[in-house]
Amino acid sequence: MTCNEFKNKMLDYLSTDNRPQEFEEHLAHCSDCSAEFEQLQHLFQTLKPKVKVCASDNFTINTIQKINKKKEDQKMKKRVPFYFKVAIFLILLATSMFLVFFNTNSTQQVSATPVNQILTESIAKILQSQSMRIDMEIRTMPQDNFELIGTEYNFVKHCIKVEFSNPKKWFIEKPMRRILCDGKNQYLDMKMMDFVIKGDVNAGFVEWLKIFLTPDKILEIEQEHSATNKSDYVVTETKKQLILTVSAKAQGDFTNDYLKNSSVTESDNKRVFCFDKNTNQLQSFKLYIIENGKEILVMKTTKIRYDEKFDAKTFDVQIFGNKVIKDVKDLEVKPDEALKTKTPEEIARYFFEACAKSDWEKVVKVLPGLDTHIKELFGGIELIEIGKSFQSGEYPGYFVPYTIKFKSGDIKKFNLAVRNDNRYQMWMIDGF
Repeated sequence: MTCNEFKNKMLDYLSTDNRPQEFEEHLAHCSDCSAEFEQLQHLFQTLKPKVKVCASDNFTINTIQKINKKKEDQKMKKRVPFYFKVAIFLILLATSMFLVFFNTNSTQQVSATPVNQILTESIAKILQSQSMRIDMEIRTMPQDNFELIGTEYNFVKHCIKVEFSNPKKWFIEKPMRRILCDGKNQYLDMKMMDFVIKGDVNAGFVEWLKIFLTPDKILEIEQEHSATNKSDYVVTETKKQLILTVSAKAQGDFTNDYLKNSSVTESDNKRVFCFDKNTNQLQSFKLYIIENGKEILVMKTTKIRYDEKFDAKTFDVQIFGNKVIKDVKDLEVKPDEALKTKTPEEIARYFFEACAKSDWEKVVKVLPGLDTHIKELFGGIELIEIGKSFQSGEYPGYFVPYTIKFKSGDIKKFNLAVRNDNRYQMWMIDGF
């Protein structure tokens, strides 16, 4: 066997040990071809999928026929270079290996569908839609951030509205918190605060829920999550739906499990996306937290509508009425060397003791978002105890246990969130 003959056969025997004797003899005696074959094997192993791909029996035949037909149409006179063949092989592998379909109506497996095909069709359908509205229920607290979930909470209604304009506009709302993006900036409005916080279009006022703002890219996003966080995903097929199921482990350090199961990424969870088989549009979604071996539903869509006509004010700052709008940059903590070197426990004590004396000039140094509501809530409190700080999950700061008594006589035991990952590395209060 010559070197050219060997190279033309390499792809045929790449993933099998059952090779002809003349192939094995050339592999053993030609160092150049052996090194090239070993390199290709290593690349193949790197790209092999974590899930088994079950293509139809005629998938390879059809693919080769298409390639051959294209070559004939173009009347190629030159021999196709070996590395071009390798490129074709790897492209076919990469585009077909991600999605595996199982027929839920029978025990037969059906052919794999390249992820790029689904994404292309889905994007095309989404671009035909002018808008989308998602109504969903999430186990959370009405006043807390949009990332908070928990099995102990009641279901709270949420609404997501998206206008696929250029630039894209969107709105996310629950009873005591809402976020508006008018295409230029994001605005965070909390009912308990007397002002609205303004950030740029990429402000992190909402994190994981943003996946629903680009439903055409859900498969792509989950694929990236799978590679980064080692989650597993499978796509099953029914007569009418494609169902993407993602199983993921909690991310973060849970030496202290305070934040375990408090957000999507910080929980062992299962995510189920259902797409219409004909349109590839998202039809429904459910999220389960895996706790003590049980699947507990914590997030579910109740209705998804496309091309809904929204009121002209839906994506306008007029919805905030007379509330003052403050830029998030103006709410940054200011440098203060005396506070910069303190421990999390010392910052917690500083904060509560300042609140006890209603010394708001001191409070604002660690809580620049100070408003009337916070003054009314914490003014005149009595600090009873400060505990030892700890870290948990993916949170970049610390939690400091505390016990305080309000003016009403009520006792509160909770954890104060403090962090110093800003540009000044100054401590700030991040949650009560």
